[in-house]
Amino acid sequence: MDSCATGDTQEICWFCRKGRHDDCMKEIPTQGKSDGPHDCTFDTKLIPCKCQH
Repeated sequence: MDSCATGDTQEICWFCRKGRHDDCMKEIPTQGKSDGPHDCTFDTKLIPCKCQH
């Protein structure tokens, strides 16, 4: 199994988890609820992919 398939998968992009390191996204969009006026308001934050490929 690829080493990227284990651990905290939130910090490793989908491509690296599938073993497709050439397609690494470099940054992973994560959804977080914002303090907006509606319950359906979301902030999209980018975190760097922590794969060591």
